[in-house]
Amino acid sequence: MRDNHLHLLQTLEKAPDAAEFFENAGDYSALCSCRNIGEVEFVEAFRAAHPKAAGKLKISFGIHPQDPQKEELETLLRLIGEKRIEAVGEIGLDLFSDEFRATFSLQSELFKRQLEIAAEHDLPVVLHIRKAVQQLFSLEHLLKKNSSVIFHSYSGTADEALTFLRHGVNACFSFGNALLNGHKRAAECIKMLPVERILTETDAPYQPKAGKPFSRPEDLEEIVNAVKGIRGNFFA
Repeated sequence: MRDNHLHLLQTLEKAPDAAEFFENAGDYSALCSCRNIGEVEFVEAFRAAHPKAAGKLKISFGIHPQDPQKEELETLLRLIGEKRIEAVGEIGLDLFSDEFRATFSLQSELFKRQLEIAAEHDLPVVLHIRKAVQQLFSLEHLLKKNSSVIFHSYSGTADEALTFLRHGVNACFSFGNALLNGHKRAAECIKMLPVERILTETDAPYQPKAGKPFSRPEDLEEIVNAVKGIRGNFFA
């Protein structure tokens, strides 16, 4: 099983016992999303201190659209040059609130540059797209240059996802606890998408199951089983 999106530092702050899960889970790997150099260093230190978990935890780094800091482009380039990350992300566009809409021009500038950097270095990108799927269609020419595009916590429609695929974007779409919480659009996507385009994630500790204070990496098994319940030929 692969958790395609979690936040290691924040997860262990809320659930310190998750460290044991990372060490002892057998068929498991995760991509740890980092927003700053401190979070990257935390994952690296955790892997060094927990050798049984080290090979299971990969690192992604990107300038998040909710905090668009142009100077972090230098951090991204340095991490790539030092071969410390396996993916660029989460990056993208966020039009969820007035606060985020006010920075949309800068979000767009940084998003485009990060897509270019990822393509230049043949790294996958992990996308955070909220209330901005339509704006993303205008950037298909850039997305098609990326070797792999992962839509983190995909919330668009099945038709929109299939359109990206038909237009030549090498995309996969990741689903998490929204599926367990009865999100009908997520279930419809899983029914209609090619099975090889479906990924799973927990986004721990964010986006919890209904009634829970936060999500945990252990939630992944239930999410995978929910996908299997819809698409019996699915293998995470």
